Amino acid sequence: MNNFQHKEDYNFFLNKLAKGDKILFAKKYLKLFDFRDPSIKRKEFNKIRNNLYKKLVLKFGEKCQLKIHPDCSKEKVFDVDHFIPLSTNKLNKEIRDIKTEKGKKVPSQSFGSNNISNLKIACRKCNNYKKHRFLFD
Repeated sequence: MNNFQHKEDYNFFLNKLAKGDKILFAKKYLKLFDFRDPSIKRKEFNKIRNNLYKKLVLKFGEKCQLKIHPDCSKEKVFDVDHFIPLSTNKLNKEIRDIKTEKGKKVPSQSFGSNNISNLKIACRKCNNYKKHRFLFD
């Protein structure tokens, strides 16, 4: 299960990313995950963001890889987006059916890594639209 807090989270990603193939998941997708505190991962990311952006541009060109917003790339302002978000409360809401308490959000879980394979170039519109969502839903 590899450091996933809940077995159902592991199964969610296993099925969405690798269609249930545990060997493929371990080889190709585990590097997308880092379960450390999101604030630590964000701090590390901020130090290497510019270098990672340059590497992504060299590999893919300076264009949005998400293409999920109707106004995609109208503004030529690009960010680095985490395909698997650093943290999200989506699985707590949808799998565990945790409800918000008055004045509080559903707790988030730490998932995504800063590994370059988890990063995409995103125009500002698409990045803001995606937020903490998973694109494979």
